[in-house]
Amino acid sequence: MSRGFYALTSGMLTQQRKIDISSNNVANLNTAGYKREQAVTSNFGSLLINKYKQDGISKEAEPLGNVSVIRTVEESNTIHSQGTLEETGRSLDFAINGAGFFAMENNGDIFYTRNGSFNIDAEGYLYLQGAGRVQGEYGEIYLGTDNFEFQNGSITVDGEETDRVAVYDFQDYNSLTKVREGLYTSGEYPELVEYPQISNQTIERSNVDVTKELTDIMSAQRSLQTAAQAFKIYDMLQDKAVTEIGKIN
Repeated sequence: MSRGFYALTSGMLTQQRKIDISSNNVANLNTAGYKREQAVTSNFGSLLINKYKQDGISKEAEPLGNVSVIRTVEESNTIHSQGTLEETGRSLDFAINGAGFFAMENNGDIFYTRNGSFNIDAEGYLYLQGAGRVQGEYGEIYLGTDNFEFQNGSITVDGEETDRVAVYDFQDYNSLTKVREGLYTSGEYPELVEYPQISNQTIERSNVDVTKELTDIMSAQRSLQTAAQAFKIYDMLQDKAVTEIGKIN
């Protein structure tokens, strides 16, 4: 009976976690460069099933296998598929078409993102709010103005090329650690993409499919409600069992 309580409780917690993840995806539908996440479930603990056979006064156990008691959300997995590119007409908007990330430097820390909705800070450097200054191939990109020309990744101000927007990629995206929505760090040294495809006056929308997310939320809610009802039944049965046993003389 107690095993049923554990299984139902873990099921309710797992479905709630799935709802939270899908809800967060929907909330970031309009966040530039955001990548959707999905729940990854795994077994939490297991029971070893043995077949015992009597041999004289001793028992020998023959292992038959393991069975999971509880299934839980182990982590959330980020889906790094390309989002839709949308023209904005804003000169400080950039989007990567293909693999790779923009790099930001902030007090010695390097962050990576697909969000190219940049601005110019008080000192004239290109930056992403809350992340840091955008990195070019020669360091922090200084503009001093939003009046510039952009072609093939190269930024030209007053007829002089100032820098090229750097795009970095990773062999293993599992090395990326999420800092906040659409912003990552990594312990792995990235590779500079030699010929990145970057569009100006364009941003990359999130890759969230709102229809799928809402469907997943409704499915998880139904499973959560079913588990909650079953939990009540288990509780009633256990209460009845305790009461009936207490009547036995």
